[in-house]
Amino acid sequence: MKLLIGIPTINRADLLNGALEKYHQCYPNLDIIVVDNGVNQNIDTRNPKLRVLVQTSNLGVAASWNLILRTAFNEGYTHVLMLNDDIELIRDESDLMACIKSYAPNTFLVQLGTWCSFVLSKKVYDEVGAFDEQFYPAYFEDNDYAMRIKLNQNVDIQWEQLLCPTLYRNSMTIQKDKSLNQNFTNNRAKYISKWGGEPGKETFHG
Repeated sequence: MKLLIGIPTINRADLLNGALEKYHQCYPNLDIIVVDNGVNQNIDTRNPKLRVLVQTSNLGVAASWNLILRTAFNEGYTHVLMLNDDIELIRDESDLMACIKSYAPNTFLVQLGTWCSFVLSKKVYDEVGAFDEQFYPAYFEDNDYAMRIKLNQNVDIQWEQLLCPTLYRNSMTIQKDKSLNQNFTNNRAKYISKWGGEPGKETFHG
């Protein structure tokens, strides 16, 4: 197993930098890719295991995740641990690796409650595909992927306690720039059109 950490960010380098410093200590052997969707962000790049992919405009959550996943899997990584920029997941590296290895490669792992921390393997990616970038810039891309996993008999989804953040700061990106949430209603309508109902009330199943 070869694991990479991926983190999209747009306006919370102030929170991300603190997390990156800690990840440098607790995950010394793991490479990290940050997709920077912001302008003039001062991201701390002292960690030699860190790469920052700077964008000229906001890709949105789904496209940022897809960029990280494509990059990782094209470079031979087998799993990506995707994290929000406003959380911290401080674990022992060996415990984290052992936890992920304990699941079959066709298992999608996600933290309890939200998708601010999840592990997606190349096996799952190959089966389910990329995230739907029509859900822009954020919201419902995770619900859509969960439905697609649910309908794919070759993959499974598991809620994993070890992926729960040790420091959880909910929606700090939106709090700083509420315009990033302006498409929520449109994205909700797209989801209902695609699946025949809101999350948990879907009527289309394939």
